[in-house]
Amino acid sequence: MSDALQVPATTDSFSSNGPSVAGSGTFGIKPRDAPQPSEGQLTAGQAFTALAKVESGHEAELSAYLTGLGTNIDGSTDIVFSELRLVHFMRWAIVKDASGASWLAFESNHDGSLDAHLAELLDHGAGGIHQIYRHCVGYPCGQSNVIGSDDLGVFTSFLRGQSLPSGAFHVAIHGKTAQRIRREAAIRAAVEKFLDAHRPAIASASFDAEALRQQILQHLDPQKRNWALEKQPASAASADLPWILRALPVALLVLPVAPLLYPLLRIHEAIDPQDEPKPETPGIRELADREDFQVQNQLTHVVDIKRGPFRLFLLKAVLWVIDLMARFKFNQGNLGGITTIHFARWVIFDHGRRLLFFSNYDGSWESYLGDFIDKAHTGLTGVWSNTKGFPKTENLVNLGATDEERFKSWTRDHQVTTQLWYSAYPELTVRNIQHNAKICAGLAQAPATREEMLDWLECL
Repeated sequence: MSDALQVPATTDSFSSNGPSVAGSGTFGIKPRDAPQPSEGQLTAGQAFTALAKVESGHEAELSAYLTGLGTNIDGSTDIVFSELRLVHFMRWAIVKDASGASWLAFESNHDGSLDAHLAELLDHGAGGIHQIYRHCVGYPCGQSNVIGSDDLGVFTSFLRGQSLPSGAFHVAIHGKTAQRIRREAAIRAAVEKFLDAHRPAIASASFDAEALRQQILQHLDPQKRNWALEKQPASAASADLPWILRALPVALLVLPVAPLLYPLLRIHEAIDPQDEPKPETPGIRELADREDFQVQNQLTHVVDIKRGPFRLFLLKAVLWVIDLMARFKFNQGNLGGITTIHFARWVIFDHGRRLLFFSNYDGSWESYLGDFIDKAHTGLTGVWSNTKGFPKTENLVNLGATDEERFKSWTRDHQVTTQLWYSAYPELTVRNIQHNAKICAGLAQAPATREEMLDWLECL
């Protein structure tokens, strides 16, 4: 089985004074002795997507380099991934446009500004970044062997020029930086070590939960104790009302023309072809061989959008609603009932002809697709019903993904190889992250009631 998607083990050797932007390189956007932004000043969980066209004849060499780098993330010196503090997840994958031309897709989920994110990436990976993008059309540093210290601005401008907005973007837990997630995991590990040594006392009838909490705090080393006592980041509101209010103006515009659009939709649904299930191919086997090396997996998926302005309009409208709900309703580890997705996004590219989907999720591909079918088929059918070959739908959001055999075959058929994928905390599920936050919250402030204390102890 291939190990092309290795990721590094999490470490807690990072600074307690906020992430280093300048790092050990020369691309910091601030002088090395300038105050670095504290965690509270960072905007957590941002999305960035950039597609750069690959020079003709360079795809094989670029793919080989990215695959080699992705296979050796722990030992890479071209990009020192262990030094990145602002990144949650990151990937490079080669995708095709409708004409068959190759494009290099870069997607990252990062904290702080884009400038800080790219500066950190160059600080700890200028050599690797140069080796990657020298294969791309318009790369501004291609005449030299490396990216020089004066090239930060031109490279950042180049990558910004290739950027694409997300049609819809989901973050499992809003307001949580990668550094905070890793710190809370380190605290949980220290707490578990303490509890393992005190299981008999905890099991006794005279067990005192508050005394245990104080003992845990005293057991933690000063650095971890300070992390545990830090104020928890504010989370996004989860009420239904905000997203409904924001959707109301668009609904008022669409409703008057809905009687005209609906018959057109039903005509399209009646005549649009669907893909038939396909047997497993070597390409599908290769995709499967790159999965299940840890509790997390990734998916990169590219499909043609059905022709015509009608389908493109519907797709954009559905993505707009999903994006709204992801920000204001499903923002606490749950996307339409699925609780295993860390970050996911849809991106329209190739002048409205193709749809990209990136996902970073927990569990196996089979369980992930099963969740799509059982829990979120309505929204997903609403999106992908506007793409070619998707299983037959009714009324935009019905059937579709519930046709399990066709849906799974269609998904695999349009999934593409991700040459390099990086996770900053590969051993943590969304549920782990939520529990770790709850443990730290209970250490920072004692649960107010016995029920809350028992609930906190359950996380331990």
